Amino acid sequence: MLYNLKGDVPDGEHIVPIGQAEIKREGNDVTLVCHSKTLTVAQKAADQLAEQNISAEVLDLRSLRPLDEAAILGSVRKTNRAVVVEEGWPHVGIGAQVVDLIQRDAFDDLDAPVQRCYAGRCPHAYNKHLERAAKASPEKLSRRHGRFCT
Repeated sequence: MLYNLKGDVPDGEHIVPIGQAEIKREGNDVTLVCHSKTLTVAQKAADQLAEQNISAEVLDLRSLRPLDEAAILGSVRKTNRAVVVEEGWPHVGIGAQVVDLIQRDAFDDLDAPVQRCYAGRCPHAYNKHLERAAKASPEKLSRRHGRFCT
């Protein structure tokens, strides 16, 4: 799924620290929490939201265990809103864990309920068009800004 993506590759040895999330884009209005393939989805959605004068912070988890809880909570406390973007289904996944963390430890900082953008509740197809319909996308994420995206 990432074969067609192009980007910069750092020179020399590049080590990503395990357990440390990274803010890929600063923002003030909403935090988009993502990991793996959903990073590009969140970045494109942040671009689309910027056109609507909505400043989205993109937080790339980079590793899931250990999970950088401090980075998640710090970003959500800054923006007071969160949308968790993931490729998986809504049950028993990393998105559910992140939402649990935010609701449990940053509930009083939220101006709106935590929302999620996840894959459709259907088997993932190999057909390109059906796959696009089922997966999280920048359009679904930015169009609904803080609503369920399926």
